[in-house]
Amino acid sequence: PVVARQTAALPEVQPVKVAPGFEQRLYLFNHLQGDIPGGRAFKWNALGGAAEWDQVGNNWIADSNGDVRWYLDIEQIHDSNRRDGLGGTMGFQQTRDGKLIWGQGQTYSKYDLLGRRIWQRSLPDKFADFSHEIRETANGTYLLRVGTSDYRRPDGKRVRSIRDHIIEVNEAGDVLDFWDLNQILDPYRGDLLETLGKAAIQLPAGVQKQDERLANELAEGDLPFGDTPGVGTGRNWAHVNAIDYDADDDSIIVSARHQGVVKIGRDKQVKWILASPQGWPERLREKVLTPVASEGFDWSWTQHTAWLTGKGTLTVFDNGWGRDFAPTRLTGNYSRAVEYRIDEAMGTVEQVWEYGKERGDEWYSPVTSVVAYRPETDTQFIYSASVNFLTPEKLTTTVLNEVRRGTQEVLVELKVHSRQPGSVGYRALVIDLAKAF
Repeated sequence: PVVARQTAALPEVQPVKVAPGFEQRLYLFNHLQGDIPGGRAFKWNALGGAAEWDQVGNNWIADSNGDVRWYLDIEQIHDSNRRDGLGGTMGFQQTRDGKLIWGQGQTYSKYDLLGRRIWQRSLPDKFADFSHEIRETANGTYLLRVGTSDYRRPDGKRVRSIRDHIIEVNEAGDVLDFWDLNQILDPYRGDLLETLGKAAIQLPAGVQKQDERLANELAEGDLPFGDTPGVGTGRNWAHVNAIDYDADDDSIIVSARHQGVVKIGRDKQVKWILASPQGWPERLREKVLTPVASEGFDWSWTQHTAWLTGKGTLTVFDNGWGRDFAPTRLTGNYSRAVEYRIDEAMGTVEQVWEYGKERGDEWYSPVTSVVAYRPETDTQFIYSASVNFLTPEKLTTTVLNEVRRGTQEVLVELKVHSRQPGSVGYRALVIDLAKAF
């Protein structure tokens, strides 16, 4: 789409530094535009849900010189006026066989780089509203972040749930398992929601939060449902934006932006919580990890991505919005790429590396972004994807880095200058042509 004050179809990718050995890198950029000229809200459920969250994807591959090498023609797959055509393209990943997977609203897809469709499927029955993450596991299955289309709460109300379920499907699209975070976590932990610059829906004034979910539901009264920050099933209390699979113990690791990072077993029991201890109910309080060697340690705040490195550590993009439960501010912020080492037996966490704090506002991304370890170059690949998004102009200047693991040595820096107001980066990833062809 073309929007007001737009000056180019794609952002300009400006190489700032490309170290020897990185000249042949290819990067896929996944950006999103929420202001859709001529679009209209697609509504069919009075109890809300995230289906109305429609964005147009802007997805392309650039080389380390900034030149465009590949582009996804979004008009072939996106249509705001069709149930199976709306939604932002998100969660791009290159699978072990070199193909691309992503999800979009009510569908998820697998294509090769030449545009040939392997499969494109509707979400399984009872599940709806994909966004943010689809991830291949070591078992060849896929984990998708979804909501539900008809969820019956313990208080009897039926709602469309928001970004709070993970499903596992096989190559044929059969559902193998699912995780309902409403039953696993606490949908009434609203401590962080209050800091996000919106009037988050909390329990009515004078109502004291209880540890039991049903007691809180019965105390809600007539609070509205919908895709808005707020406590309780049927509102955006979790906002899961990333998933990883740990083959060592058949568990998943979930990044819930409004709660923290959580590891959950196949038995649906919480193994640990990487988040501030504030606000958790008694049954989950003992699962919060204890920091060790704590000088310089910080939790992650409204984070995006929480992925294993294969080196016994976990990387997290700490956006920093709501840091220390502080109210939203437009300056004086910072984001970080962080590497943690977790001792599950001892219930402890150690921060072993961080990058970005010293760069302050010029590297601060209030939303989105990614950090992922790249073993072939021993680097942390980072995309700070929403720099300047909270400014009135909404013209982002995002930053892609590759940093030597365990150091502050920047080997690659690309600046990505948006030419389309309102367009924001979601993620980027390294593309391996040898796998693709």
